[in-house]
Amino acid sequence: MRTEFYIDYNLYDITALNDARESSSSNAPFANINRIKENLLAPDYGTLEHNFFVLDGSREEFPDSPEDLVYFSAGQSGPDGTFSAEQSITIRFTENHTSVGLTLVFLDSYPIELEIYWYDLEGNLKSRRKFYPDALMYFCEHQVEEYGQIKIIFQKALPWHNVKLQYIKYGTSITWNSDTIKTGKLINDVDPISDRLTTDTLTFEFIDEHDEFNLGNQGGMHKTFQRRQNMLAYERVGEETVPLGTFFLESSSITKNICKMTAIDYKGMLANVDFIDGRMYNGEKAGGIITEIMAAAGIEAYTVDEETANTPLYGTLKIQTCQKALREVLFACGSMINTSRQDGISIYSSKKIVSAGIERERKFETTLEADRYVSDVSVKYQTWTLEDKISEITKGIYPAGTHMIQLTSPAARMTTNVGRIIKQMPYYVILEVPAQSRSEVIISGQKYIGEELAALSSIERIKSGELRNSKTLSGTLLNLEAAQRIADKILDYYQMQQIIKTKYIASSEKAGDMVEIENPSRKHGNFVASIESVTTDLTGGFISTAKCRGYYKTLTDYYMTGEIYTGEDIGII
Repeated sequence: MRTEFYIDYNLYDITALNDARESSSSNAPFANINRIKENLLAPDYGTLEHNFFVLDGSREEFPDSPEDLVYFSAGQSGPDGTFSAEQSITIRFTENHTSVGLTLVFLDSYPIELEIYWYDLEGNLKSRRKFYPDALMYFCEHQVEEYGQIKIIFQKALPWHNVKLQYIKYGTSITWNSDTIKTGKLINDVDPISDRLTTDTLTFEFIDEHDEFNLGNQGGMHKTFQRRQNMLAYERVGEETVPLGTFFLESSSITKNICKMTAIDYKGMLANVDFIDGRMYNGEKAGGIITEIMAAAGIEAYTVDEETANTPLYGTLKIQTCQKALREVLFACGSMINTSRQDGISIYSSKKIVSAGIERERKFETTLEADRYVSDVSVKYQTWTLEDKISEITKGIYPAGTHMIQLTSPAARMTTNVGRIIKQMPYYVILEVPAQSRSEVIISGQKYIGEELAALSSIERIKSGELRNSKTLSGTLLNLEAAQRIADKILDYYQMQQIIKTKYIASSEKAGDMVEIENPSRKHGNFVASIESVTTDLTGGFISTAKCRGYYKTLTDYYMTGEIYTGEDIGII
């Protein structure tokens, strides 16, 4: 079966849209230019334009006060299509922006001719160019760097027509497919116990036919790269299109005319931003804390299952990356995070639910090895007590101004001897020092004192021929009950002692799934395993190599209400 890997790269200046301030002196009074960021869908209105619509009832009567029109030119073109007065939109920015052009989205019909002017922040003209649209969504291709103002002048339309613009994108999308892509590799990793969160990576090479991504090309498209621009990866298998995930450019390089790009998933984006507003938690639900972490990272495309969202958390989150903060939450919930084969992030409680199978007909090779036996799991956590006494938290010399002072240990009810504290959290204060010479600042308050404890989960009677072996893990959002629950769950996971590495033709299974893997030999039973990592060759036939942890089935498994029942014994039998 034929397979094809392709990528849609959204090459937009993602900061320009929010920074833009649009205005127009030629907009009709019933249209609202301030709603241009909303990408509104408007119904098919009947308007008084020449040869515009047939009187068959297919268009809606134009309302007295429409709420879904953004720009509707007050002036209508004459018999030659030109306008007697200027019809234009001006966009001002507070910061510099760079884009490969503008994508304009029109309603009903598109103008025949327009001209765009780009200015710097001081109002000096940087560039101008005429365009001749031929579609309702038209890309005005013209790369301009460091602009701070744009003016779009609509110069010509169909005779006796208005210009209707609904949305502006600052850039365009690019598709790389089998015509240009040379190689592609995707690595997906999922830790079912969330002891660690790892970044999925997509690496691919393509032919840069027009030298657009060569770093030595001063006018190249590489100058418009931004870390939050997303690329959507797909695999087409026969007639079916399979989404592989959403990725963000991490690095690029070029050798001759072959460009190599490495991209990371949402988990990688979580590692690029710090979560600073961690505090002391005493039974707060995980869902609210996850919302705060995602907001800090600027991520909106995620879902959280009800079980995870309703899990109470106890402890603290220090200043750390959003990825590490989320690890603490998921570890305490017994939940996992997955971005494989989806547009965003899924967070859900990990369970032993078989969702797919890897048949021997799809496999090329399978290797087996037994991991070390685990008989005991210890999960460490801390309890926190606020001291009654006032202590010195930190001190230093600071000039006049506003300063964020990070703390190595949590504290509360803090005061300062100089200036005033604008905001305080357990792990930082924002201090305002008055306009005077440098001052020695002493922050005082009550310290939180932590006491380390641990919960232990053990197998009373170990398997014959084995020695006791323990694993120790830790979390910062646990109390005794939660730590015990997590220790029991992790010990149960490690009873799946069989490490299975298999190479196969990929199908619907993905990292994080619990699957049944058919034994290479028909004489023996199959394996039930959790896929921990998958490496897929995207241009070599969609071949995957998976590393799994599971157990060998010697008994018949019954799948009831989502749980695996195998009698009293589970593990390597």
